[in-house]
Amino acid sequence: MSKIPTLRKIQDADLKDVVAQAAKDDNDNMQFPSHVVLKDGEIVGGWQIAQMPLLLAWHHTKKVNAKDSMIINSTVESMMSTMGVNQWFMACNSHSPFMGHMEKFGFNPIWPTNIFHKEI
Repeated sequence: MSKIPTLRKIQDADLKDVVAQAAKDDNDNMQFPSHVVLKDGEIVGGWQIAQMPLLLAWHHTKKVNAKDSMIINSTVESMMSTMGVNQWFMACNSHSPFMGHMEKFGFNPIWPTNIFHKEI
């Protein structure tokens, strides 16, 4: 066993559940881990690495009305389905007019967070 943290791909659903529960026990909400972080044989973290798309959207607040947004959202959902994608993360700004409607659109809240970008 190593004192150096190691990252490895989760190969079975049971381990995915164990990692998700370990995160929950540590007051986090990592529901969709694709990788487990191990240190000394113990689960100490989880990552979701490129397994589920993250969609970012912008609709002009004055030029796109609610009906337009519903048409756009339906089109995006159809596009995702056509690509074989049956689940994704959707970012939503806290000040967005959509924020109060996301659950009605079928999205489940995960946890309040910020999204960062990095180029390497």
